[in-house]
Amino acid sequence: MLFGEVLAGSSRAWFLDVWGLFVTLPLYLGHVLLLWMVAAKTEKTSLVQLYCLGMIFGLYEAFLTKVLWAGYWDQQNAGFGKFAGISMLEFPMLVFFWHPVMSFILPIIAFQKLTGKKLIADHEQLIAKGRWRGIALLILVALLSSFLASGAQFDVVSANLAFGGSLIIVLVLRLAARGATIQSLLFDRFGNLVLAALMAIGYVAWTMLVLPQNLPTDAQSYVSIAIAYLVAIFMFLTAQPKTNNEAKTEGFPTRYWVGLVAIYWVTLNVWLVVPDISTSVLSITYLALCGAGALFAGTLLAGSIRRFVYPNR
Repeated sequence: MLFGEVLAGSSRAWFLDVWGLFVTLPLYLGHVLLLWMVAAKTEKTSLVQLYCLGMIFGLYEAFLTKVLWAGYWDQQNAGFGKFAGISMLEFPMLVFFWHPVMSFILPIIAFQKLTGKKLIADHEQLIAKGRWRGIALLILVALLSSFLASGAQFDVVSANLAFGGSLIIVLVLRLAARGATIQSLLFDRFGNLVLAALMAIGYVAWTMLVLPQNLPTDAQSYVSIAIAYLVAIFMFLTAQPKTNNEAKTEGFPTRYWVGLVAIYWVTLNVWLVVPDISTSVLSITYLALCGAGALFAGTLLAGSIRRFVYPNR
């Protein structure tokens, strides 16, 4: 919820809201647990493989929220229009960046870091200690805070309650989960079947009950999403495999991450008092992340096609 919803400005005080606690939280948690189970069972847990599963995560924004077809709920139409029935602005952001990175990869890495365990091989590379990487993360965090400021409609209390409350919950859960491993998130066969069944029921219910008027009436829109699912699965199956030994890369010290949280909080409150500038920063950052996500996904797809066509190279 913190990475996927709160930082996006989509859910503020979700922990005080019935919809947030009993609808949004189970939706996100269910996706993370189910997709992590797939990654662990197939032994495809590298960052690029998790990214591909995260693309599948992001495609829920079609049938469940209809955002990939009709645009964000607070907008009249899809941003930048549509292509092949798909929202041209929302699709690259949600499927190529936000859900793969913010909703799936970062929660898994954060769980490993907060429970005090070494990370799975190559996960540490994403947050490995480095001067330029550290500066880039600081800048990105400062820019991303504009999302929550805008989502809270520049309400100081709402924005700070959302971030502060979510942070407290994370710290409390950190104490409760101390010593756990990432494998603790896996269920037995019966548990996996129950989880899959609950997610299937949830998909049907959301599709039929949440904004059903936004469901497309043309076949092209459904075909496009089906193709996107197939491409994401193909990328996952053909992504370059990684070993699963414990990472040895030196990570940033705890004080850096504390500082990162402080930078986010300070810049969040800066954006709250300069809404016009904040809106501009959000727009530029949004478009930049759309482009970066599309470029990264395209590069991975090209690699998957190359390995499929020339398997011996």
